[in-house]
Amino acid sequence: MVKRTNILLLTLIFSLSMLLAACGSGGSNSGQGTDAGEAKSAGEQANSGQDAAGKKLSGNITVWIHPYVAEEKKDELKTVFDGAIGAFNEKHPDVKVKLEEIPWKNREQKILTALAAGNGPDVFYQLPDQIPQFANKDVLEPLTPYLEDNNMDDFSPGSLEAGTYQGTLYGLPILQEAQMMFYNPDIIKDIGEDPANVPKTWDEYNVWAEKAVAKGYYARDFNGGAACCNATLYPILWQFGGDVIDDSQNAVINNAEGVAAFQFIKDMYNKGWIPKDSISNQDQFPEYLSGKMLSVWGAGVTLSVLKTENRDYVTGPPLKGKAEASFGTVGMFVVPKNSKNKEAAAEFVKVLTNTETQMAFNKLANYIPTRKSASSIYDNDEDMKKFLEVAAYARPGVMSPVARTIMPKIQAEIAAMLEGGKTPQQAADAAAKAIQDEQSKG
Repeated sequence: MVKRTNILLLTLIFSLSMLLAACGSGGSNSGQGTDAGEAKSAGEQANSGQDAAGKKLSGNITVWIHPYVAEEKKDELKTVFDGAIGAFNEKHPDVKVKLEEIPWKNREQKILTALAAGNGPDVFYQLPDQIPQFANKDVLEPLTPYLEDNNMDDFSPGSLEAGTYQGTLYGLPILQEAQMMFYNPDIIKDIGEDPANVPKTWDEYNVWAEKAVAKGYYARDFNGGAACCNATLYPILWQFGGDVIDDSQNAVINNAEGVAAFQFIKDMYNKGWIPKDSISNQDQFPEYLSGKMLSVWGAGVTLSVLKTENRDYVTGPPLKGKAEASFGTVGMFVVPKNSKNKEAAAEFVKVLTNTETQMAFNKLANYIPTRKSASSIYDNDEDMKKFLEVAAYARPGVMSPVARTIMPKIQAEIAAMLEGGKTPQQAADAAAKAIQDEQSKG
């Protein structure tokens, strides 16, 4: 009973944290200066309480954050944010910063409703596939005019691209995530394979999967009830050479590569590689923790849970088909266009994403910093170094104003296919039509 309770608790922690990833800091120095001249300029600004343009800042700003860590780490996270506020107030003592935590569930609607009513936050958190949606509604403030002193070359190019829509930068990134395979080494040995030589391609993995199922195990997870394709369909689709929407915003999910990915998921289901509840289950990690599953698709939080549980594991790269691809979100902070204190809000976003804050936040939450100067936190962590390698080619999702609204519709077509109501071609065609219908709404 104790062991089962532990698994359920860890699974809850895992599920809450994966919501951040898939669907989905502090101190007195900015960590952004590159020479003595910049350091002097920052010091002069700290004494005057001015922003980069020389304007003295005052008033209030409200910052909406989310439950980025499990409950037992909440106090440590508060320390990180308190430190960021302290660093900001050393430079801008006349600005009062109020942090408010809102839940992940229904956050988009809550934010949009508050902004439309004129009582929304001055700073809030966004993911890459939300940026086009919000920018398309003209509710985000372009940040480039506020960033002349922010050493933008220190950010990884991909993390800045994730906050850019139609050539305009709207978000400054604090975290990057990548996903890869985790294997149970006991099952690897039971199927006669070598834990030191995990699969790198789908062809290699398929051999392992057949052996695992023959021994009574599941091969991997597929959380089809999550209504979020970032950690289910999309990585497989990309690895098969397909995509959801092309650069011209055309739906291409039902091309030859897309149908092949749908067919493969159907085959995994029919062969028993994934559990029968893959149609509706939002979290199959308990099957892995209980020793019934060869592998699981996971992120930094997966690593944290396995280490907390003191489980043996082996990491493996995302499986290569026609392409090498993984999902990896980028978390960033934005400023709404109707903020009444945009200059102060932008200055606080710069502190939230500086080197010192990123080091503290990402070390606590087990994510990858987006500043190169903060990456040293994982110098002695071989597992996180592997995540850093995967992050170099991870994709942040679908960059489209309809990215969020199409996911449950696509996942519903996957479910219909698994239930036997549609062929892979029919499901892919229906998904493409759902995308087009959403786009036509304007």
